[in-house]
Amino acid sequence: MDFYFMRAGKSIVAVSAFALLTSAVSVPVAMAQDTSQQQQQSAAGGQQPAAGGQQPAAGGQQPAAGQKNYKDRAEYDLYAKITQTADPAARLQLLKQWEEKYPQTDYAQERLQYYVVTLSALAAKDPAQRQTLIQKAGDLLKLDPKNFQALYAIAFYGPGVGGQNPPPDLVTQVDSAAHGVIDGAEDVFSAAKKPASVSDADFQKIKSQALAIAHNALAWEATMKKDNATAQTEYTASLQANPEQANISAVLGKMLVTEMKYPEGLFQYARAGQYDGPGALPPDARKQLLDYFNKAYKDFHGSDEGKQQLLDQAKTSAVPPSGLQITNASELANKQADEMNKRIESDPGFKVWYAVKQNLQDKGDAFFSSSVKDFELPGEAVPSKNFTGTVISVDPTKVTLGVEDPTKPDATLEFSQPLPASANDKVKVGEKLDFAGIADSFTKDPYMLTFKDPTIPGVQTTAPARKATRGARRR
Repeated sequence: MDFYFMRAGKSIVAVSAFALLTSAVSVPVAMAQDTSQQQQQSAAGGQQPAAGGQQPAAGGQQPAAGQKNYKDRAEYDLYAKITQTADPAARLQLLKQWEEKYPQTDYAQERLQYYVVTLSALAAKDPAQRQTLIQKAGDLLKLDPKNFQALYAIAFYGPGVGGQNPPPDLVTQVDSAAHGVIDGAEDVFSAAKKPASVSDADFQKIKSQALAIAHNALAWEATMKKDNATAQTEYTASLQANPEQANISAVLGKMLVTEMKYPEGLFQYARAGQYDGPGALPPDARKQLLDYFNKAYKDFHGSDEGKQQLLDQAKTSAVPPSGLQITNASELANKQADEMNKRIESDPGFKVWYAVKQNLQDKGDAFFSSSVKDFELPGEAVPSKNFTGTVISVDPTKVTLGVEDPTKPDATLEFSQPLPASANDKVKVGEKLDFAGIADSFTKDPYMLTFKDPTIPGVQTTAPARKATRGARRR
């Protein structure tokens, strides 16, 4: 399953939507409105103060101390044009002109804000812009350390740009940005800052997406440092924040199974393989993952028992229930063997039954003819002189029981005459029943040992008198 790595997928759509909700956008927009007002004042012949400062004044007049100012009218006009340009590609060219003509400007922070917003819009479809976006976002954070748009951009695109062999400074940058997103989310997504045009549900969903991206970035960082325990914790936190990430479920599943954490890993494969909601993988990929899950589950557990329950849980939840357990095949076999040994030691009748079955399955008809047929079982060596089974079906002249497993028939009692009505209270489906008798026939697969006219303690049957015991003499 090596082809499942962190990919942007549909979550990239969140970048442009998310940009509308961050402070990185609101400041330039306000400045654009101010600039528009200034242009109107200029056309009317009035005084034209710049947004946040002053337009260059005539006659050498200087702005007040600490107040921002454009270098000249050309910078003012260039900035005004940027605020009015909606197309990100065209706006990027204007930003480059501004930077080339005015490398030093009082509006460096505002220019970087526009760079981050513009490059974020372009980077969603143009990978070539992502390295520059990270650089500009880093520059902006030097001036505005809590700028959420810049933090988010680095956390989102940093792992993809860094790949599997990132430079250490990028890893550090991603770590700082991801923690910044997590630490700042409550403030940025507080109710007071929700735009009126965005519903409460959508606002919280975008918050969850941002938190998930941050945790994914920290998981990537941990993976680069070969700290799989932290990576698994962060991926889990990401899925808790945003369950609509089937690609992350696949990545986490592979990581867990590789470390032989099979219950949790199989759960994540089940999630990625069958989840078909928002953020689902393509149908072909889901089928491949589900095929792997089906095989891996049976290989690990030894059967399909419990598989559907796990699939049902994974379909509605991105993280497994607390205390999830799937017994592996070897553990299950050992457990069953222990239980069988305890039963053999505690039940003399079953000890004979199990020994006869094992020999019949190993040696077949030859052993049946020489050592079982026409012998009375279980014989006088067993204190109770009886086997015990659970009644599975009842006919007037035939009773089928499960001796080893109460749900699986392995003993048939055949009678020459119908059982009397008085037997109905004792011989009924689901009840335990003691019996002994002469072995008449057997089948190997499915295993069945048939007794002719056996005795049932407490029930009057037509069984003949017993004259032989197993291993002593034959009738």
